[in-house]
This record gives sequence, C-alpha cells and structure tokens, in this order.
Amino acid sequence: MRRSDIHRGTLHSVLGVSLVAGAIAAVIVDALFAPPAEGATPAPPSVAEGEASAGGAVQSVDDYAAATEAARQAQAMLLVSVEPVSGELAAGDPADAAGQWLERPDVQQRFAASGTPWVFCRLGAHDAGARLVGDPALREMRRGPGVFVVDHTPGVYTGRIVSILPRTPGKYYSFSPSHLEALASLPQGSLTQRSLILAVRIHPEHPQSTQGSFDPTLAEAATAHSEHQARIGRQGHHGWQSRSQALAGRVGGGYPQEVCAESWENQDLLDSCVDCVASWRQSSGHWSAVSSPQSSYGYDIRRGPNGIWYATGIFIK
Repeated sequence: MRRSDIHRGTLHSVLGVSLVAGAIAAVIVDALFAPPAEGATPAPPSVAEGEASAGGAVQSVDDYAAATEAARQAQAMLLVSVEPVSGELAAGDPADAAGQWLERPDVQQRFAASGTPWVFCRLGAHDAGARLVGDPALREMRRGPGVFVVDHTPGVYTGRIVSILPRTPGKYYSFSPSHLEALASLPQGSLTQRSLILAVRIHPEHPQSTQGSFDPTLAEAATAHSEHQARIGRQGHHGWQSRSQALAGRVGGGYPQEVCAESWENQDLLDSCVDCVASWRQSSGHWSAVSSPQSSYGYDIRRGPNGIWYATGIFIK
C-alpha cells in the first residue's frame, strides 16, 4: 500500500501524521532518470538543418535544428510542440489545440514576461517530430505527440530536458493546453523537480505552496530525501529531526516542514507526480502544508529500483 506523510520540525520538536492511500500502475523506463543526480535528461540531437528567424520576445522557429541553435544563441528555453496530424485530433478540434494555444498573443506575452527568453518550435508528429518522439530521452512523452522543454540558459541544466508533457492520456495525468502556460513560470530545475511542481500547480484546487520562492537549498534537501527513500525502498521522514535542525540553520531560521508520498509501482513520471499530489489531498494535515502559502519551498521525486516513485516537499513558512 502507499503512504503519504507530513512532518513539521523545529529545533526542539517534530509533529507527524500519516496517511494510507492507493493507486494503480502504468510503465516507466529506468534509464531516463539515471545521471546526472539532478534528474535532468540530455536533449535529443538535432534532426534537420534550417535558418532561425530572429526578433520578438518569443521566437518561433519550426525546425528543430534551427530552433536549437536559436535557443543556444539567445541562451533561451526551447519549447518543442510535437503535434498530431489532423486525422489524429480529438473530435471537434478544428486545428491542433496546443499549437493554437502557443500562437495566442496572451500566452506569448506570459512567456515573454517570465524574465527568460523563449523559442517555440512546432513540429508534425509524422515528420521530424516522429524521429524526436522515438528518441530514448523522450520516453516520458508516451511515444506520441506532446511538448518538451530544453533549457539552454546558463547553469547546470544547460542542454537538458527539463519538462515533458505527453498528450497521450495516462492513468492520472491528461494534457490540457492550459498546462503550457504553467511552463512559463516554473523555476529553473530538473525534469523531476519541475514535473512535481507542475503537478502541484495544475491541481484543480490551486494549492499555494509553490507561490513563494523556489529555494535551491530546500530543493536539494527534497532531492536528497527522495533519493534516500528510493534507495532504501521505504517512504518516511527518516532522520527528520536532525535534518530539520540542519535545514533551519542553512536557510537562516524558520520552521521547516516536510511532506512525503509514494506511488504505486511502475507508473510514469507525470502520472506519479499527479498521483502523489492527490495522495496529499486526502489528508487535511498534508494538504494544509501543500495548499498553504509558504515563503520558500523545494520539491522533488525519484524512482526506486522497486518501480515506486518517492515524492518530497519541504517548506519554510
């Protein structure tokens, strides 16, 4: 069975409650979340040649090689939308919904206002997009159309895939064009960190824990604890009293709070992220931490050899 736990630690005390919940399985491939430790994944190689078009806060370059080069030159985030052909669209869709969303001026303005340059690249699923979808680095796309983001900004994630939104419905995650807007405001981070933060933000009740500052120290601690749980195959707040004291010292005080959850085995990344957030929702204690405004936060999730994903959120009120 699956549990989700919350602990609140001060320098002197720890408060804990636990929850037992359930989930169902799908399929995941191990190799995607191997090195580096941050959970990031190298972008697939360029598959075509072309010329980049310059100008504007958001560049649109519908050729993967040219778009990649444009993003490198601009030190930008590269958003690639691999779109189905018309015969594969859902009934009633006159054109590709994701593509239409990316063309909207208000959506482009949201990305332009993010403080980071963006390059958009739209590809058909049956041409260059088909070769990308077949790349092992994009197995989280569920071998079909979807959206992925490659970070070409300066930093540890340069050249890495940091977001993947599959358009093939899963058990828990189903794509909506509105999720594209959420990508504009996600903090710089790994694929696993940003996926769990996205799952929190798209929850229908709009939890507020990620509206504060993304804290690299808290994120590092969340990563470390998710890796620890995955390594030992057991979810829990192991060593939380000492960890919370150390965290309080590193971030300059406050009252660290931690929530943990685990998935059922053999689910993919986004299904597991959405599932873990739903697990936290089932307990008033967990949801109080996840849904309440926090001054700073960090989230991450890791998959263990047992096929179970272990999610951690750490907050400072």
